[in-house]
Formats: sequence, structure tokens, C-alpha cells
Amino acid sequence: MISEDAARKSRIVLGVDDQAENIMLLEALLETAGYSFMSASSGPECLSLALRCTPRLILLDVQMPEMDGYETCRRLRAIWLLRQVPIAFLTARKAADDVKVGLAAGGNDFIVKPFDHEKLLARVDYWTKRTVAAA
Repeated sequence: MISEDAARKSRIVLGVDDQAENIMLLEALLETAGYSFMSASSGPECLSLALRCTPRLILLDVQMPEMDGYETCRRLRAIWLLRQVPIAFLTARKAADDVKVGLAAGGNDFIVKPFDHEKLLARVDYWTKRTVAAA
């Protein structure tokens, strides 16, 4: 594990999506913009990797097998070390109820796919520079 100070200064973004093409797009976009990108394809893998690398931001899909993004977010928020890591849902789901559930689960942002690349990078930049108060 890296220290909280080192995580704040880092540019590690953890992308969580069970679709390989979505992960490849995020990786190309974020690494070109100067971020370090790590990926997970499931909720359990996200939990394990987040504990090892303490990312500066987690981009989390909602619809995944095993454990959906909402449950993954709730579990991330239950881990003291990860409570201040911003979580942005990055999903094709866009109903008002989806946004409400995501924010109630502990998410900080809700970005709908397909997304504009420049707008996504602006939000990633915002969240990686911001300290989120512990819930």
C-alpha cells in the first residue's frame, strides 16, 4: 500500500468494467493524458486492486456480473483506507433513479456512456485534484 500523501500526489485512475473494449478506450485516453491507469473487470477484483494501489479516482461501471457497481461502491466506502477516494460511475444507465442509487451508494459523480472524451478528462482532472471528505 502507498501512503495517503503519495496517493494524493499520484495520478492513478482505476477503471472497472467487464467489457474489454471499454477498458482499452479508457486506458488509451487516460494514459495519453498523463494518468497511470489500472483496470479491474469485476467488483471483487476492484476491491482487491484498490486496496493494493490506493487509486486517486475510481471509474466504476454499474452493470457487471458477480457484484454490480452499486454494491462495489458500498463496499469500497466501508473500507476506511478507501473512504476518501472519489468514485465516479461510468455507465450506460442514465435514469434519474440510477443516479440517485449511485449517489446514495457513496458515488461522487455519474457519467453516462457514450461520453465526450474532453468532458471525461475534465472530470477526471477535477476528481484527481480534489480531496473528498470521508463519509
